[in-house]
Amino acid sequence: MIQVLIQDIVRQHVDRIEPACVADLFALSEAKLPAALAADVTQWAAKAAREIHDLPSGDGRATFVAEVAALAPDQVPAALRAAVLGLPPQADIAEQIEALRAKWDAAAPAPVTLPVAAPKAAVQKATVALGATAAGTTKAPAAARAPRVVKTPASMIDPRRAEWIREDAVTRLNSREYVERGLKESILVAGIRHRSPYKDMTDEEVKAELRRLERERKLKHTGERWTAR
Repeated sequence: MIQVLIQDIVRQHVDRIEPACVADLFALSEAKLPAALAADVTQWAAKAAREIHDLPSGDGRATFVAEVAALAPDQVPAALRAAVLGLPPQADIAEQIEALRAKWDAAAPAPVTLPVAAPKAAVQKATVALGATAAGTTKAPAAARAPRVVKTPASMIDPRRAEWIREDAVTRLNSREYVERGLKESILVAGIRHRSPYKDMTDEEVKAELRRLERERKLKHTGERWTAR
């Protein structure tokens, strides 16, 4: 399943992928994977690193850096850190880059593990142990820090979701009613979710596509309102 999803992702520019997903994919490139999948992810990571380096200076690059900076430090893998910190230290992002360097130096990336099915015997043993703990006959061991498990967002499973959001947002904001005054973000997002054929669509998924449209200079975000360019 993951192999199929990667084939869809590698065709997208890194700027078209939600930053949290970019971090997850870079993390996968550092994990131990089956040979064929490892090759696809490694190839994508190299391509994405080049695309990050080639981001145009100005709002597009600054926005991408800001979105990566908004991620929890331990959720940013080493390969993504290297790509971002390797950006040319131009005036528009120089302070952001130095702040990120200090922030990431203080927090190591979380280890990555892929979910695996536990053996039946192990599940039964864990169930017995939990039952004993609940009954007060044994003490639960101190909780260790859980390893990071990479999850696949819905928009990555079906890229048509992203295209639907983009088309709906651009069409609505270019309509006669809103072309000049735009729409408040909360109203725009709620409307897109209401019209969406994907009933599990989230606010975060919609906002991610709106930000991409802003970076592509198709929409403009001022204050709390979105307007067409």
